[in-house]
Amino acid sequence: MKHIIFDCDGTLLNTKETPYFVYPGIKELILDLTGEFSLYVWTARGRGSLRRALEENGIFSYFDGLWTPDDGIPKPHRAGLDHMVGGFPKESIWMIGDTVNDIFGAKNYGIRSIGALWDIETKRQSLLEAGADFLATHPEECSKIIRSN
Repeated sequence: MKHIIFDCDGTLLNTKETPYFVYPGIKELILDLTGEFSLYVWTARGRGSLRRALEENGIFSYFDGLWTPDDGIPKPHRAGLDHMVGGFPKESIWMIGDTVNDIFGAKNYGIRSIGALWDIETKRQSLLEAGADFLATHPEECSKIIRSN
């Protein structure tokens, strides 16, 4: 089984507007991955706020684990990844995120990463310089990348 770790803000949810909303294609990506992959969220957002945002957007129940600064050392430190997926082979784990901290965290942990470019403020060059293994301009590309690598 493979394990997919998502960032929240700028990757799963657009949190620049209220109410927060799921980016186009995210629900479809989650549904496509569910069952075949274990899904997690690793975020800088507080646990209560994260849970509310995921529940309000109908996607909370799809995630097998969450890690927030309320749980311990925040990303890009490896503590959250160790907690959620520490017992699994690194080659079975992917990180999908829109910031350099997401990519740095993945690199520090030794897992592959996909830079999420669907938020208009995300900087392609920054993710490349941070070491993103792949870039995706739409969530559906993530499934193709993960399944073919």
